[in-house]
Amino acid sequence: MKRKYIIWIHVAVWILLILNHTVPIFQHNAFHSFKDLPHSFGLFIKYLLCEVGFCSITALCFYSNYLFVAPQLFVKRNYFKAVLYIVLILLALICWRYIVEFWFFKPVLGFDNYRGRPVTAEYYISNIFYYYFPAYFIYGIIYFFAENWYRTKQLEQELQKEQAAAELTFLRSQINPHFLFNSINDIYSLTYQRSDQAPVALLKLSEILRYMLREGKDDFMLLQSEIKYLENVIELQRISAKGNAYIDFTVEGYVGNQKIATLLFIAFVENAFKHGVLTDAANPVKMHLQATNDRLQFTISNKKNNDQKDKTGGIGLNNVRRRLLLMYPGKHNLAINEDAEFYTVNLELQLT
Repeated sequence: MKRKYIIWIHVAVWILLILNHTVPIFQHNAFHSFKDLPHSFGLFIKYLLCEVGFCSITALCFYSNYLFVAPQLFVKRNYFKAVLYIVLILLALICWRYIVEFWFFKPVLGFDNYRGRPVTAEYYISNIFYYYFPAYFIYGIIYFFAENWYRTKQLEQELQKEQAAAELTFLRSQINPHFLFNSINDIYSLTYQRSDQAPVALLKLSEILRYMLREGKDDFMLLQSEIKYLENVIELQRISAKGNAYIDFTVEGYVGNQKIATLLFIAFVENAFKHGVLTDAANPVKMHLQATNDRLQFTISNKKNNDQKDKTGGIGLNNVRRRLLLMYPGKHNLAINEDAEFYTVNLELQLT
């Protein structure tokens, strides 16, 4: 909470306390010094100023203990300085109370808190020590602990947000080199084979990288932009495979202004391209995206390439699992099913 709001809350609390004390005693005309005065707005102001004076004493006790004693006792563990502050606060309270009662109440308001009785230093000291100090000393300590607990929680939350943001940035930085490495290898193969598709593939890669560099840096992007990105990736794969890649990508439902985590599907797609069979027309890689205004389902399945020597899964799937936990906590369901022949991923997201 911002400091200015805390200050206004304190002001509001003290105003409520003053009014809560003022109204009842004014209604009953409880002060002996004012008993002969008729009820009027002027009398109410006198009562109000008396309560402001009394509250200034309690506020001095409360804030001085909160600001000076509590930090020395519970943070710095400097007990000597804490005791010194307590003695100084007691002296300050005695002096301030004397100023309020004998320099303001009596000459300005005509209010005598002691009905003409003499006041000794012993009475002042004992009254301050036994009445004001214990209660408001405890209140100051309680408030000190409450405020420090709240600040600690805030710092923990801010630290968690910063760590999550840093982790997301790191995870996204892993996506780009991973995809770039695979695509350059494919284009290199086309170039090595002197394929006429090499320039087209290079241009398609340029479009993909333009999206990744300009728009993929954001945490969220329009769903339609992500779909276009996937379509470009698929087309690049088809070019790299010389038209022998059988990939079915269908989109169903409403695709409008929904936003989705940037580059979220690419790990699943790359995994299917890397470990799946793309050349079997009877068992193509199937990708299906179904969307509504607030929900999305993405399914991808591929026939497993059991003859492939490289069985490592890389960082892609672990990466996307972590991103889902950070960006869709409690709002996603990721199911990965694998049997002897097929590998299927089903991802459901709640978008709002």
